[in-house]
Amino acid sequence: MTMNALSQPETCDILIRNGYVLTLDRERRVFPSGAVAISGNAIVAVGRDQDLAAHFKPKRVLDAAGAPVHPGMIDPHVHTSTHLSRTAFPDDPKVKAPDLFARWFNALQDEDEYANALVVCVEMVRNGFTGAMEPGTVFEPDVLAAAADAVGVRFTLSDPFMWDTTEGGNVLASQIQRAPASGARTREFLGKQLVRNKDTKGRVHAHVALYGSGSATEELELEAKRLADSNHTILNQHQNFMPQQVAIDDKRFGTHTLLHFAKIGLLGRNCSFTHMNVVRDDEIDAIVQSGMSIVWQPGNYQYYAVAQQQRSLMADLIERGVNISLGVDAAKIWTFGDMARVAYLVARQGGGYISSEKLLEMQTIGAARAIGLDNLIGSLEPGKRADIVIRTNELAEAQPNLNVVIQLMLLSLSRSVDTVLCNGEIIYRHGELTRLDEAVVYQQSRASVARMLGRLAIAPKTSWPTIQ
Repeated sequence: MTMNALSQPETCDILIRNGYVLTLDRERRVFPSGAVAISGNAIVAVGRDQDLAAHFKPKRVLDAAGAPVHPGMIDPHVHTSTHLSRTAFPDDPKVKAPDLFARWFNALQDEDEYANALVVCVEMVRNGFTGAMEPGTVFEPDVLAAAADAVGVRFTLSDPFMWDTTEGGNVLASQIQRAPASGARTREFLGKQLVRNKDTKGRVHAHVALYGSGSATEELELEAKRLADSNHTILNQHQNFMPQQVAIDDKRFGTHTLLHFAKIGLLGRNCSFTHMNVVRDDEIDAIVQSGMSIVWQPGNYQYYAVAQQQRSLMADLIERGVNISLGVDAAKIWTFGDMARVAYLVARQGGGYISSEKLLEMQTIGAARAIGLDNLIGSLEPGKRADIVIRTNELAEAQPNLNVVIQLMLLSLSRSVDTVLCNGEIIYRHGELTRLDEAVVYQQSRASVARMLGRLAIAPKTSWPTIQ
């Protein structure tokens, strides 16, 4: 943008100066010496540092010291209530331990969901994430909303465990005691959370979600799509995750699943399906033509050895213009931001390529579209919410910084996060949260896990001899 240096200075609350500003706007403009002006919860100007410094009289200046400044990253698929289950269960595929996640869900109480959610929100911020979407697996959505508010991050959430059949090969649908798969229950709860969208200035939003992956009848799928359409939100669900379950769906519908969904009018630009590891060649056109989004979890694609059965088509779909983003899912052996590097390597292993610029798009503006909030967040543009990350170049992993985006996405990663703003508020500064004491959060998380392990009667330990 161009500012008239002779005009009367305009006041703003915060002026981020001297940043390598990656806007992620429609033109993907970059300002090597850039600035961002913020008033209230919104961005009011983005441009050259010298122009904005002359035009604005800020109440506070944040000096980025030449480091990258970019939109807050967004995770479109995180199961907050199972976050602290990581390392509780064996990761050796030779160890038969069935129904682990079902057991964890069944042991959860409200205070445990809150402890899990708090750690998720803290972990997001420390890794440069300002927003996320929960796929409808929190028993008490108010608990997640409270945790997001406590830390200051943005979340979109949905009704818990929307499913109505156990005949589609989804084993979990028959195991969750507090959420039986039934039509009566889904009719009672589907869409209840959408009232949250009446608050147009806050950080907690809502969407329509089914659990998916064989757990919904055609009637429920279509009702959820109608609800999403009429409320101008997205329809999110797990889909085409494992080859075995997909084969059951194919048999159930008499054709490849995505072809059936396209035929009945289920697919559309407001559809955001998670995983999609199993995509057949004849389904590609249906995906492309629908304009739908895909939330990919490349870690799970490798963790469950799906790669041994199905070549990933994600790089191909990106080439065809499909909006693909990245989700952490259940945080088994990874955290927020790790999926970019995994996605890069999966693509290279399969003979494809995903550039660092595309990876950044996938975790900002692409992810914003996947959660249905690209009109509010995902890029640095006037009128959008001020969800912003300021990095630091003062670490070894940020050197030599010859290509800022490669350095950011594949090398410095979360280690370079210095300052995080969400909704115009500084919620993380120089390595510390501004709203909460992290030590208290971690104390609560450890107490919760101790209770959970007691209920589950498990005691995780290393395979090496341990001497007390």
